[in-house]
Amino acid sequence: MSALSDATKAIREVLRLTDDVKRAGDTLKSISHELRDHDRRITRLEAQWDTALQLAAVRKLDRPD
Repeated sequence: MSALSDATKAIREVLRLTDDVKRAGDTLKSISHELRDHDRRITRLEAQWDTALQLAAVRKLDRPD
């Protein structure tokens, strides 16, 4: 009975670890989506910043001193 009990405990532990790995994978998937969203937002902000700098440079050139 001891070997059967040990085998049952081992199977339960494997099932718990499998569940833990699945939850960790789901968490990483969620974080990955958030990271992509943040990357897109940062890219848009960088483009807006570059445009603002270019516009400021053009306005400075157009303004007489």
